[in-house]
Amino acid sequence: MKTLFKTFFFFLILLLPYTYLMAKKTQVTLQLSWLHQFEYAGYYAAKEKGYYDNIGLDVIIKEMNYLRKDSVIDDVLAGKINFAISYSSIIERYLNGDDLVFIANFLKHSPLVLVSQEGIRLPSNIRGKRFMGGSDALRNTAFHLMLKQFGISKDDFIDVPQTFSINDFIEKRVDVTSIFLTNQVYKLNKAGAKYNIINPENYGAEFYTNNLFTSKAQYLKYPNRVKAFKQATIKGWRYALENKEELVDIILKKYNSQNKSREELLFEANQIESLIVKSVYPLGSINLSRVKRIADTYVQMGIVKKQSRIDKLKEFVLEPVTNNPILTKKQKKYLEKKKELTLCIDPNWMPFEEIDKKGRHIGLSSEYFDIFRKELGFPITLVKTESWTQTLDYLRTRRCDILSLGMKTKDREEYLNFSAPVISTPLVLATKPDIPFIDNISNLEGRKIGIVKDYSFEKTLKRKYPFLDFVSVKSVDDGLLKVINGELFGFVGALPIAAYKFQESYLGQLKIAAKFDEKLVLSMGFRNDEPELSMIFSSLLSQIAPETRDYIYNKYVAISYESRKDYALVIYTIFFFVFIIVFFVYWNRKLRLQKEQTEKLLYELKLTEKLLEEKNEKLEKLYITDKLTNIYNRQKLDTELEKEIYRSSRTGYKFSLILIDIDHFKEVNDEYGHQVGDKVLIEFAKVLGRDLRRMDVLGRWGGEEFLIICPYTDEKGVQAKAEYIRESIEKEIFPYIGKKTASFGVTTFRHTDTEETILNRADKALYEAKNQGRNKSVFLI
Repeated sequence: MKTLFKTFFFFLILLLPYTYLMAKKTQVTLQLSWLHQFEYAGYYAAKEKGYYDNIGLDVIIKEMNYLRKDSVIDDVLAGKINFAISYSSIIERYLNGDDLVFIANFLKHSPLVLVSQEGIRLPSNIRGKRFMGGSDALRNTAFHLMLKQFGISKDDFIDVPQTFSINDFIEKRVDVTSIFLTNQVYKLNKAGAKYNIINPENYGAEFYTNNLFTSKAQYLKYPNRVKAFKQATIKGWRYALENKEELVDIILKKYNSQNKSREELLFEANQIESLIVKSVYPLGSINLSRVKRIADTYVQMGIVKKQSRIDKLKEFVLEPVTNNPILTKKQKKYLEKKKELTLCIDPNWMPFEEIDKKGRHIGLSSEYFDIFRKELGFPITLVKTESWTQTLDYLRTRRCDILSLGMKTKDREEYLNFSAPVISTPLVLATKPDIPFIDNISNLEGRKIGIVKDYSFEKTLKRKYPFLDFVSVKSVDDGLLKVINGELFGFVGALPIAAYKFQESYLGQLKIAAKFDEKLVLSMGFRNDEPELSMIFSSLLSQIAPETRDYIYNKYVAISYESRKDYALVIYTIFFFVFIIVFFVYWNRKLRLQKEQTEKLLYELKLTEKLLEEKNEKLEKLYITDKLTNIYNRQKLDTELEKEIYRSSRTGYKFSLILIDIDHFKEVNDEYGHQVGDKVLIEFAKVLGRDLRRMDVLGRWGGEEFLIICPYTDEKGVQAKAEYIRESIEKEIFPYIGKKTASFGVTTFRHTDTEETILNRADKALYEAKNQGRNKSVFLI
């Protein structure tokens, strides 16, 4: 018995220190960005369900004291607080030099919006109104961006001090104020208030909200603690979203400082879940590309003065999502199965692309694929070919998955899917320098013109210019050399290719003598038996900013000439010294003449390029513009609608359509004549475009029908917009005819929609508006 007791006592002594250590937890503070509510349910769940306990942390959750004037970010930097939740301002503070670490993001869309009284539908309507917290709103980046688009400054409204009470709005003491969609809308609905929502996201202002962060000093000292805190919080959010009613009970019992009802908290729970978008984004994930877009916004607004940290955002974001967040599960499985992607290029087509002596992919297209490799984190392997013909053969036989650059043709569409155009450039004719500039291609009848075999524009040009004697050549160099040697009169190629070759190899031996109406439009191609491939790369391509595309293009296509000096004088002998001096004089004179000729060629080339650009701009505008009203035509509307459907299908953002028909327009033509009718149509288009956002697309659908495509606009927003436009038209006095009204068919995109189904729905809504007596706006979904 004594032995048993001693053994038990011995183990007790051993276990006591361990038990003490297990019981001793590190206390840390988490600062919320507002008062207790369901917006922080994931943190409550992590604490109450023991997820923080399991990692040895005793987490004190503190409400925001909104009467304090100092910054929570400053408290984190000073070490007074371990963790905090804030808005996208943490990105601005990091860019301006503060050492912060962005741990996790939970709300992918911001709930912060403006609420306005019934007659205030657009930001432009805020002028002269009582705006509670207006000056504070202008300091908010999202509100500032939106109001700036409409030229609204602090002098344009009556600034009312912020009381943080929604009752001021309900009782109509103010006209506009900021609210959270997650909770304050419930109070408005409960009070029966009539209101409009003005959402900055509808005007292009997208920011992260509910951002968990800490200081860099905290992270460097306790990296494992910070990572464990992130995982425990994600686990808490997962539990909270799966058990909303239980979390509401917890809030009512322990965290209900705002005295909210159960019904109110459940409403908030559903709103929060819709903003987290867990079906699309992993909980807590931070997409580096989106952080970069937010950072660029701060730079453009002048809030960030130094840009040195723009390229160091990876150091700021803890475990960023660097792969493409838009990839579906099916696309991810496709890549996992593929192991690698194979790429074919034109092996000799600089400055667009080339396989150099070391077997590397260089040139303009290589820059795009470097970006793709980084974004995907997936191997894309170059397959070497000897010629363009061999490249096409490899693509046809599926030895390559991707074509870097190529023109879309019917033949190629049999085995490739094509992206949107990446490059568009004029086709020109290269000749010897003594050939004068050719204004009319028909003047070249019977001339031998070189063209690379299997290039996409070969068939097009042969069909359009049958009077030219086209001769197939192996490559660009083969064609240009045959021009120099007199075997061909000229060679057809893209302007950047010709300019590059002139500079690198044929300075002073060739010139641009003519331009064709046709353009070389290059896209990327992807094997069409694996459709996931084109979807992945179309998505990646759409994320490359226009500035980046311009930089890549100008890096390779910018044309510069240098005068080439010829030091190929042969010194025959010392006995012919005088002859050598004469020879030097002769060659110096020749070099001077060659330099003058080069400068003349450069001037002609730049002049031609400018003329081509001007002509192409005019042609493009004519192609997409309605001649009478000077707004977009049906063809452009079809293109924009296709884009919106694709974007909305990928991102989940809604867009809406407004189809408008002028009431009894035939009577105008019958009574006043078609000339007056045309003037009415022109004025009508001006009225429609008067209060549209920059992102909205207005065009003439046909006859007296007009269509407005409204990106980032939901059911409520588009109905308000349509009604506002209808009232504007009703009040307008049109020339010659006076008052005129219009009927409106309105609808919002559904995820199953095609171009045909959404247009049919808008048309049905318009038909219903006419049936109801015209001068009506009818919405169908």
